[in-house]
Amino acid sequence: MLLAIDTSTQKIGLALYDGVQVRHEAVWPSPNHHTVELSPAIQSALDGAGLTVDDLQAVCVATGPGSYTGLRIGMAAAKGLALACSLPIVGVPTFDVLVAAQTPQDMALAAVLEAGRGRLAVGWYESKNGAWKQKKDAEVLTPQEFSKRIRQPTLICGELSEDVRRLLGRKRVNVTLASPAESFRRPGYLAELGWQRWQAGEVDDPYTLAPTYLHAGEAIPA
Repeated sequence: MLLAIDTSTQKIGLALYDGVQVRHEAVWPSPNHHTVELSPAIQSALDGAGLTVDDLQAVCVATGPGSYTGLRIGMAAAKGLALACSLPIVGVPTFDVLVAAQTPQDMALAAVLEAGRGRLAVGWYESKNGAWKQKKDAEVLTPQEFSKRIRQPTLICGELSEDVRRLLGRKRVNVTLASPAESFRRPGYLAELGWQRWQAGEVDDPYTLAPTYLHAGEAIPA
């Protein structure tokens, strides 16, 4: 059984996955309450699935980018479980979780996360051999800067406010907006990605695994 933890933004996501089915999946808003809510939620997830910590075989954690504080809390919880229970740990970029829900197609893809103070963290992907592959380094942009960067047909998914959706929607020729449901960052996808990497032997060192932060002149606030 693999436990997946995502605290990248002001939402917490948890999933339990056994390689065949998602045994538990939950996402809820948690503005600045990650510390007090995460551990009880993990215990509740295990209880609800009729499991205990002893049933866990691996831990997966979203590595960001995202909230500085949120990422630290999720990372600390995942590392604590991994070290205390001698479990393998796997880190998965948060953008990859968003991208996993999108069907590869003949256009670019931009995955978006909130970056604080009205800014967006943007990950750029392209479709190669039937799968999305990262095209270039992620960056932090204002919505206006992001809109100007889109010069070719691009699928956009992720955390988009109503105002940002309206702004991007004006570029009808080059912009295809994934629906809110398609843009929802599901921890079930994180669990599947983590399971695949664990089974392939792509595990991380709990002592050196670290969150990914993006900077735009100053740190992205929690």
